[in-house]
Amino acid sequence: MHSSQAKALKSNIWKLKAIHFLSNLVFPVPVVVLFWMDNGLNLTEVMILQSIFSITIVVLELPSGYFADLYGRKTSLVIGSLSLFFAIIIYSLGDNFFQFLVAEILWGISASFLSGANLALLYDTLKNLGEEKEYKKISGSVISYSFIAAIISSVVGGFIGKINLRLTFYACVPFFFILLLISLSLKEPRIYKRIVKKDYIKDFFFTIKKYIIKHSQIKALILYSAVLLAFTNAVLWLYQPYFNLSNIDIVYFGFIFALFNIIAALSSKYAYVIEEKIGKTRSLVILPIILSISYFLMGKFVFSFAFIFAFIQQFIRGFSEPIITEYINSLTPSRIRATLLSAKSLLTKLFYASIIPVIGYIADVYTLTQALLVLGATTLISGVLVVLILYKTKVI
Repeated sequence: MHSSQAKALKSNIWKLKAIHFLSNLVFPVPVVVLFWMDNGLNLTEVMILQSIFSITIVVLELPSGYFADLYGRKTSLVIGSLSLFFAIIIYSLGDNFFQFLVAEILWGISASFLSGANLALLYDTLKNLGEEKEYKKISGSVISYSFIAAIISSVVGGFIGKINLRLTFYACVPFFFILLLISLSLKEPRIYKRIVKKDYIKDFFFTIKKYIIKHSQIKALILYSAVLLAFTNAVLWLYQPYFNLSNIDIVYFGFIFALFNIIAALSSKYAYVIEEKIGKTRSLVILPIILSISYFLMGKFVFSFAFIFAFIQQFIRGFSEPIITEYINSLTPSRIRATLLSAKSLLTKLFYASIIPVIGYIADVYTLTQALLVLGATTLISGVLVVLILYKTKVI
């Protein structure tokens, strides 16, 4: 390999770090619901936007992988970056539901084309350089930039939102434009690791039939995971109006969201330590119960520091994913683990997309606190049902 070619490939590493950082530098996150409501949307419409966003990702999850295999990871990343840039432009100029809907679809397209292709390009870059043994170390470093960006944008977004809600979108434009330029400057490596192999869709549905539909324990765990994670994430779009109801100054929204990410990150990091102490059965039984309790507390008590009840949800968000994934992995052959985890992710997104418009409607027709109480009750009922299924299938 020529030194110039090796140098170009080597530059992919810092560029992928930059892509992870810039694509997650989303300043509107802590105030976006207030922005939507300021532009005439109700909570039902807010939830529909997020439902469509999730469905877009579900629909494009497999095709975007095929595209990256056929036309290159760089091309996939360029499309993802371009979609994100157009999405932020539409959001910056938009003022109604349908314009925001187009922006959300574009954002969903971006998420689909960026995810997977970035780490696959990293692997192939290292393989071309003969450094593939460093993949685990370097990929962890690359991914960490997305968390750093999320914390920074949460804090800064709160301050910008205090000045002007729309300004949070304007602030993203130059960063997303730089993201596009960096994507265009990537060096396409020779492909060694495909995102989606030949006949993947056929294998995907065969695996679902054999290992999910017919394997009772895997089916029970994936159902449990989908229900728990969907109900955990359902509250995300109620946080901002809840903070308003609690009379929290908008400038603090970003700090609270940053704190949420820190709690989720720490609970994820120490999940195995906690699980070893309380055990598998207690872990799976307790999670939906304490999640429902957190919603009941938010629905019954509204005061300046009521956001502390949401710490429980952030703990579950970080703790549940590595633990449940490990339980599923222990029951599945190595060759189909990625497929099963993809199926788990898709089912979670579909379940999430189906429940959040209902929660938004309840908040609009009744009150925000009543919606939280209903969320608590449905979480508890659904949680008990899936725990009983775990018990019946001898998972616990």
